[in-house]
Parts: sequence; C-alpha cells; structure tokens
Amino acid sequence: MGTIFWPKDPLDGDDMTLLTSILRRWCERYQVELTAEESSRKAKELVEWFEFGVKDPVELEELIDGKYWLVSSI
Repeated sequence: MGTIFWPKDPLDGDDMTLLTSILRRWCERYQVELTAEESSRKAKELVEWFEFGVKDPVELEELIDGKYWLVSSI
C-alpha cells in the first residue's frame, strides 16, 4: 500500500466547538433536530467551508444559510 498524502489539517477541539455551536444555532433557527438528515448535510457543508479556509464564524453562518448566493437587484 502506498503513502497517503492528506493536505488538510485535522480539526482540533476548538474547531469542533466552533463548528458545533454554528450548527446548533442553525438547527435552532430552522427548527431542525441535530440528528436529522438535513442537519447532517449542513454539518458536512460547514466542515467543507472550514477546510476550504473560511474560519470566521459569522461568515460560516452566512455561507450555510446561503446568504452569499443571494443576488441583489440594487
């Protein structure tokens, strides 16, 4: 078996605390159970954005809410 190169840093305890708190707030806002399938999809999306390099909690919340994808008519 060959060597596997993993270019991403592992998530540490602080990262997990941050991501969990953002996901919990999203679940509360949309009244989705933390164990629901929709919550799992949002958790995956959240981790992907975080691993992509987005570390700001406000920006992460806006990204999983889809606010960056809204087109303004102004």
